[in-house]
Amino acid sequence: MTSLSSRGVSLSSLNRECIFATKLILFILLTLTSPYRCDSSDSNLSSSGSVNVTNNFISNSKSSKSIDGVQATITNDDIQNGQQIPLVRLPSNTLLKYTAYKDVSIQHFLIPMDSRSAMFSFKSYEESKSALTRVCQPQDVTLHLKAGSYPVISPENITFPKHFLSAEQRYEIYTLQFKSDGQTRRMTIDGPQPGNWFAVAFISWTDPNNERIEQQGLSPSCETLLLSEMTVTRTSLRILNSDVEFNDSLYTNATAPNSYKFFVPRNVDICTFKLTITRPCIECKDINFIVQSRSLPTAKNYLHSTIINVSQINDDVIEFYPHENAWHYVDLKFLDQQNASKNASSAIVGNNSNAVQHRIEFNMTIGFQLKNTNGNIDDDNGVENNNNRIDTSNDDFMQYIPPMPKNRLFDEYPLMRQTYREFFMYDYDLVPDVNGTVPISINLTSRMPALMKFEIGDVYDIGGTLTFAIAMKSDVTSTPIRDESSPSSTSSIYIEQAIAEKLTAEEAKINNQTVIICIRLNEPGIPTFPDKCTYGRQTFPANTIINNTNDDTSMSVIHIPFPESGTWYVTMGLFCTDKDTAVEATARTTIIDSVKTFIRHNSQMLKSFHPQCSCVRELNLGHYSECLETQSCLTQMNETETLKIKECLMDAKCTSGEHIKLSRAFDIHHKRATEQSVNGKSILGCTDANCNTSIAFTLASNPCVTGRCGRNGRCYHYMSGGFVFSTCLCLKFYRGWDCTEDSQVPSSISILAASLLLTLSNLLFIPSVYFAIRRSYYTEAIIYFFAMFFSTFYHACDSGDEEFTFCLVKISVLQFCDFYCGLLAIWVTLIAMANVRPSFVSILHMLGAILLAFGTELNKQSLWVFLAPALSGICIVSFSWTMKCRKHKKVYPSKKYFAIYLPLGSILVMIGLICYAFLQTKQNYHIVHSIWHMVMAMSILCLLPKRKMFEEKC
Repeated sequence: MTSLSSRGVSLSSLNRECIFATKLILFILLTLTSPYRCDSSDSNLSSSGSVNVTNNFISNSKSSKSIDGVQATITNDDIQNGQQIPLVRLPSNTLLKYTAYKDVSIQHFLIPMDSRSAMFSFKSYEESKSALTRVCQPQDVTLHLKAGSYPVISPENITFPKHFLSAEQRYEIYTLQFKSDGQTRRMTIDGPQPGNWFAVAFISWTDPNNERIEQQGLSPSCETLLLSEMTVTRTSLRILNSDVEFNDSLYTNATAPNSYKFFVPRNVDICTFKLTITRPCIECKDINFIVQSRSLPTAKNYLHSTIINVSQINDDVIEFYPHENAWHYVDLKFLDQQNASKNASSAIVGNNSNAVQHRIEFNMTIGFQLKNTNGNIDDDNGVENNNNRIDTSNDDFMQYIPPMPKNRLFDEYPLMRQTYREFFMYDYDLVPDVNGTVPISINLTSRMPALMKFEIGDVYDIGGTLTFAIAMKSDVTSTPIRDESSPSSTSSIYIEQAIAEKLTAEEAKINNQTVIICIRLNEPGIPTFPDKCTYGRQTFPANTIINNTNDDTSMSVIHIPFPESGTWYVTMGLFCTDKDTAVEATARTTIIDSVKTFIRHNSQMLKSFHPQCSCVRELNLGHYSECLETQSCLTQMNETETLKIKECLMDAKCTSGEHIKLSRAFDIHHKRATEQSVNGKSILGCTDANCNTSIAFTLASNPCVTGRCGRNGRCYHYMSGGFVFSTCLCLKFYRGWDCTEDSQVPSSISILAASLLLTLSNLLFIPSVYFAIRRSYYTEAIIYFFAMFFSTFYHACDSGDEEFTFCLVKISVLQFCDFYCGLLAIWVTLIAMANVRPSFVSILHMLGAILLAFGTELNKQSLWVFLAPALSGICIVSFSWTMKCRKHKKVYPSKKYFAIYLPLGSILVMIGLICYAFLQTKQNYHIVHSIWHMVMAMSILCLLPKRKMFEEKC
């Protein structure tokens, strides 16, 4: 019984041990598998670029992101609360001194969608490359940051070529300058573009002409390193769908705006955003509606912005031109909310918890107007065909608004891409016709601008220069003139005169054709006469303009270095004007034209005026009703008549309750008309709506600028941070992006003088060779001769800027021989001064020849390559002279050598070393280095002793 009970106790304890072991195994398994689940969720977030959408809100389950071993947990609360989310930490990169674009260090960042802001952190510090170097001075560091592609910069403040696309029409470049002192600098960008961001960093440029040429080893050997990090702040967004009403509210004490996003597909021309205030707020300030494509809007970057009154129940209709195939973001906030959000903190919120809170309620609907693919245009009033327009029959006042003008109607030409094997080489041609023939030109008419769009890919397409070249084709044709009479000399003269007059008339007819070209990323521009391109709310100077007045102006070219990835648009508008007519699009004409469009659209209201209306008695309404239906009569109406009819339409006694709706409709129409550039004939000044011309174009990408760098540079490919780019290395002191800036190019005479000075200064070695032979130093004489020979031909090959250059062999061979023979000349001179036994002389000569060849090949510009033979030789000289003095009990060598030749030679050597090591700059190199040649040659005459000086007594 006792044994049984004891056995039962042992079984129960065994069960407890099994349960504990099972729990332990499960805990270990869960611990091992949890990192893989975190990594999986993180990879899904990174690959998709956005998070899952559920119930019109962004939802993000708890995920973990690994950054160099540090786990950063990202939750939905972080997104809603605007917490900074660390995403990128780059390894340290070595920075180089900027001499050309090849010296930049590229940093790459990837910003996810729906980011409210991005903060970049940079820390630069110095690191010693030598154990002997203790202190490294901080360097000036410059960093440029840009979205979509590498920044196009000019640290030398050199103006870019005139055919380069203006930096104002590309993504903004953010610049940061700081010291490499180990301090962290931060740069915050609001509403960043999602996708690739590139930063180029380098040690700041300084004028190389004023910089000292430092001998390696005399200055601290330091390395400048850069650490980079990026964190983003994401926001909670509500998804809007087209033609679906969305209800929401906005609070006055909110620290962040209400943010929404909606997707605009292809072939959408106009977006209509209708916002209805259902619960107004009299005490509240107006709200600001601001929209932007691809990124959250900011006060600086947006497509459209409107102030909306919320003090009463009303409908506001906002129309704007979107970017096709892109997400668009909308912010709604009170006008004073931006300042309040900047000063918001937890303490302030706690103190203001009892403050009065107001809110408004509203509903909104987004609608799309598709492009008019048929190209139907109403010739009379210049508006689009309204078949694709959104249904506005349920709106009380929308029926009184004239349709949008034909701003965005283009004649589109599809393009086909051809890619080549070389880096950054591809081009675009028109799509072949049914016969497989590629058209060589396109027909451009003044009725409608032409449009071409093309895609630039990520990384692989952005390292070259995109070039768009265009030219007008002279194609003057005339109908043949037939002569019915019999052929004779007289009739042939008349025929020739008639043909000449016909050709002259045709030439005069097309003499004033102007083509305005607009090129831009993500958005097509509207060519506007005489020299503008309109992109939504912004107007820029035209990228280029050509006309047919002469051969020089009939062609042009646009270069886009490092083009941003995305969809690019090229639009071309043809304008034909009279030769002696100056056409201007004045603001007054725009206002009157918009009023005429409005009253013509609502001309039926004139027939329903009340009898007590004063306009019925003052105006002949029947006449004006018929006049407004005819374009010619409408054009002849003066300004007084036009404004009078508009006032009658908005008079409460004339149109009863409709006057409020008409007033609101006119406000929307007038604002739209003044904001947008109308391509009507009266504004653009096109006197011939049927004129046309043929243009030929090329659209291609090449390394550098059209695959070359002119006659004064070489095009190379470089890689930094895993990214390849092409850039120019300029020659002959030329500078600039394409090696065309010549402000520092010396004259041919100065180049020749510098080259002759560097080469002919070596001729002072001839006396050294002569006296070495006279003093029976035959080995030394041979070394001096070849030192002179190779130095002369090395500088003849290295100087001259390829204009007066002569290379006997490869410059690397000449450079090695120059340094080697110079070092060997120092060595054999010291051995000659030591006056050791002949058996030791041959050993020391061969030992020096082998070791100096090894050192020269290892690092010919190192300080130790010069110090090793010099210090070793001085030690041998000192030891030899001391031993001879002790052996012969006499001062050695002669008193005259000690008193005159040795001090003079030593002074010349010190002057030469100071010039070589401390005084050389790029600007004075030919002078100082020539002095080095001469003093070293003269020092040999002093230091190389005569034989009899070793035997004289002091």
